[in-house]
Amino acid sequence: MADDLYSDFEDDHEAYDINALQEDEQFQQAVRTAHGGRPGMRTAAGGRMTTGAVGGRLQTGRLGTGFRGATGRLGTGVAADGTGAARPMTGSTRAGFRSSKNMSGVITASGDAPPTLETLEDSSPEAGIRVLEAKVHAKLEQSAFAVERKQFQEALDTAKEAETLERQLSKQREHHLGADQLNFDLTFAVLVNLANVQQFAEQYTEAVNTLLSLIKNKMFDRAGRLRINIGNIYFKQKKYFQAVKQYRMALDQVPAENQMLRNKILKNIGHCFIQMGQYADAVKTYEHVLEQTPIRDFDGMEQREPGHDFETAFNCILCYFAMGERDKMKRGFVRMLSLALLSDPDGDKYLNVQEDTQVATFLDAVKDDRLRKRERKDRKTAEHWIMLSARLIAPVIEGSFADGFDWCIEKIKASVFNRLAAELEIHKALEFLKMKEFKKAIKLLKAFEKKDSELLSTAATNLAFLYFLESDFTQAERYADRAIEADKYNPHAMVNKGNCLMSQEKYAEAVEFYHEALAVDSGCFEALYNLGLTHRRMGSLDQALDFFIKLYNMLPEHAEVVYQLAAIHEELEDLDQAAEWYDTLVGLVRTDPNALRHYGELHDKMEDKSEAFKYHFESFRYFPSDINTISWFGSYYIESQFIEKAIQYFERAAEVQPGQVKWRLMVASCHRRTGNYQKALDTYKQIHRTFPDNVECLKFLVRICTDMDLPEAQDYAVALKRAEQVTERKSSRNASARGASGRRNRSGKRSATRSSNPQSRNSSAAPETQLNVLDSRVSSGTKENTTKPAAPPALDASYKDPIGALPMRPKTAARKAEEDDDEDWGELGD
Repeated sequence: MADDLYSDFEDDHEAYDINALQEDEQFQQAVRTAHGGRPGMRTAAGGRMTTGAVGGRLQTGRLGTGFRGATGRLGTGVAADGTGAARPMTGSTRAGFRSSKNMSGVITASGDAPPTLETLEDSSPEAGIRVLEAKVHAKLEQSAFAVERKQFQEALDTAKEAETLERQLSKQREHHLGADQLNFDLTFAVLVNLANVQQFAEQYTEAVNTLLSLIKNKMFDRAGRLRINIGNIYFKQKKYFQAVKQYRMALDQVPAENQMLRNKILKNIGHCFIQMGQYADAVKTYEHVLEQTPIRDFDGMEQREPGHDFETAFNCILCYFAMGERDKMKRGFVRMLSLALLSDPDGDKYLNVQEDTQVATFLDAVKDDRLRKRERKDRKTAEHWIMLSARLIAPVIEGSFADGFDWCIEKIKASVFNRLAAELEIHKALEFLKMKEFKKAIKLLKAFEKKDSELLSTAATNLAFLYFLESDFTQAERYADRAIEADKYNPHAMVNKGNCLMSQEKYAEAVEFYHEALAVDSGCFEALYNLGLTHRRMGSLDQALDFFIKLYNMLPEHAEVVYQLAAIHEELEDLDQAAEWYDTLVGLVRTDPNALRHYGELHDKMEDKSEAFKYHFESFRYFPSDINTISWFGSYYIESQFIEKAIQYFERAAEVQPGQVKWRLMVASCHRRTGNYQKALDTYKQIHRTFPDNVECLKFLVRICTDMDLPEAQDYAVALKRAEQVTERKSSRNASARGASGRRNRSGKRSATRSSNPQSRNSSAAPETQLNVLDSRVSSGTKENTTKPAAPPALDASYKDPIGALPMRPKTAARKAEEDDDEDWGELGD
């Protein structure tokens, strides 16, 4: 062929030479003026190119780095012959361009960044309305969240701000868009939220006014239902008659199709009647609610479906109980048992009868889902109302509470809730315990041993606790083991087992069982309390303190826990911290005399007598027979040198404990210290008549009679000798008995073998011989005194006054003061 189609492609034109771009003035000028204002650009022919703007676009097309003619698209160069043939476009990278990340897909030349575009603000009325509406919604949400956090004042302020903004929004809508563009739904939501927040903030009058403003507004066609809220407010204010009126007006606004809401309103009316004491009207209302159940066709007969409102059935039985209607209580209980659950959590639908793998997979997936949990919760609630009703009516429907429980148990066994019969028998046993009939309770609980019942562990737990209270720790431990065998996850059985071990001083094993109980139930407060008590007995006060602090965080108002914390700090000699805990304890139990007394004793240790007297006086005011408080007051007045006041408290102590001779001795000593020797002598004589063998009383009598030169001194001295001899014989006899007991324990022989030993017989006869000798000696001494009135012998009349030494009396008498007694007046109670 003469003309070769590809012959020209082997010759490179200078316009396609990339290396020559550095010397191309037009290309470099285009690169430098790629952004911003472009200077005058000249064409390849040397003329100036002009552009005209039409709507901000160039009339000559998009500018590039070269052109193809006067009005063509600019390229990167032109052909050498000037014919305008387009040269092929080169790569952007080779040409010196790069992609900018801040401009989506726009290729810019390397150099200055392109100018940013300014967004225009929409200042139209519609935009302002939209912003204001968003603010109203935001305030509504903030108010709702504040109510959830129970910050009612903050919620009220926010709700009022939302109302103010909503009014501004309504005015702007009406002014700019017309009255037909008002958002009534938003107005309704704002006002209802304001009324609810006012109700939570206990501003009942304002809440009622807000709701009435909505009800009276004709724009809200269903606002009549808000009378339910007004009725609830009146119910809280205990204005039950007005509440019933509002509920009935709301009931007229609810259509018959919405039966669930109507039933709720009727139940509220019944509650108001109960509060007003109109039980007959309440019964009619509750019975009407129970009759409102759907009618179904059962085998060609129309019958009502059984209801499932167990709470209303219980309220109906409660009204029968208040009215004393035994027959109606029975009928009401039978009607409650006829109610049915919405769904049985252990029904046939959860059984895999055919052992299908797909069905098994499905059952595994739904065994703990939300629906199954809801079904179990409903069943538990129904069983709670049934058990509560049975325990309420059982003591009154028959002649005795046992017969009443038996009737309820029979009816429950014949119903679908027959699993509750065994639990009701447990409650019957507990009623026997409340009536102090322990044998019947134990007999009833032991009957569960012969039954394969789920409540076997519960019955054994109660038996273990009963035997523990009776201090029969062997039986208690036996039944605790039985309870653990029946249910190894029974925390109360483990606590009983630990209690039995702690009573046997097996503290380490008891601690293990308490820890196991906590592992099963972390909220088992009994186990946690007993752990602290066990560690306290073991001497581990720091660990005991940790357990009681943990329990205090769970039960901050439990007085026994606070007392343990105070006592442990007192044992640790941290008196300031102990005082804080005792102060908390007194705040919890303000009338407990023991708490007040302990707090007073702590102040006494801290040498704060005024506070100690204050709390001891409060304790004495609530419990004037507390011997510890009485003795403290006696000691306090002795130290304060108010002996007459101390006599009153010691006399009261003698009345509280008439068998204790020490209080009478203290009364006599107080009389002697006040200088009333005759009264002291009379008191000692009275003590001697009541307690003739009391050595201390006889010593005081001998001393006083000797000081007063009374002739009875010798008689009391003889009685003192006799009393000392009797006391000595008793002490020697007790010592020999203790020695014999110790020898028996060491030898391990039987008592019959030891009694046949002649040595033991001689040792046992020794005290009798000594007694005869002492009796003859005393009788001979008495005969000598009667026949020969000689001077009285020197007697050992030393004694120890129980309330301390006499104070130094002023020497105002003319007679010379005698020598002070060398008496050691000890502290109170020595």
